[in-house]
Amino acid sequence: MDIDAVILAGGLSSRMGVNKSLVKLQQKNLICHVIERISPQVNKVWISTNEILDEYPHSIQFSDTIYKKIGPLGGIYSAFNKVESEWIQFCPNDCPFLPEDLVKKLYNNKKNNNVKILIPKVNNKNEPTFILCHRSTIESIPSLIEKKIYKLMNWIEANNFQTVEFLDDHAFSNINDRSTLESFQNG
Repeated sequence: MDIDAVILAGGLSSRMGVNKSLVKLQQKNLICHVIERISPQVNKVWISTNEILDEYPHSIQFSDTIYKKIGPLGGIYSAFNKVESEWIQFCPNDCPFLPEDLVKKLYNNKKNNNVKILIPKVNNKNEPTFILCHRSTIESIPSLIEKKIYKLMNWIEANNFQTVEFLDDHAFSNINDRSTLESFQNG
């Protein structure tokens, strides 16, 4: 499978107060947990960030140079302009427990070749920042941005997408603030 991963790490981290990628969970940066989980599932891991992380190779990092401050859609659009793989698995930098079979389960449950976006669904809730996308989906992003429509689900619904059921909601837990971080420190 020609699949790379892009970790979306370009957010403002306003609830955490500092760059979430570098916050420590059990003695490791949050983003390090994500890298360790997603790396065995893909060919290469990239980081979409607006602040270069000196702890990681600069050659795998890029910023939302095209559309800044519009949320994950800006990072996704920038990724399609940087990453050359046929499929891209996106995941946020603050979800250290993501499924170890995320890519395989999404890709293998694709119902047909017309499906261009696969989105995890857990407890009847879509997880749009964990999408697996075919590179052809980039074509639908500029018109949404022009209309100032930045919600991921709007873009996903503008494409041929499919949900894939996951059972472990803990795997999609994100750490946005200090209290959530503390609750996972001893886990």
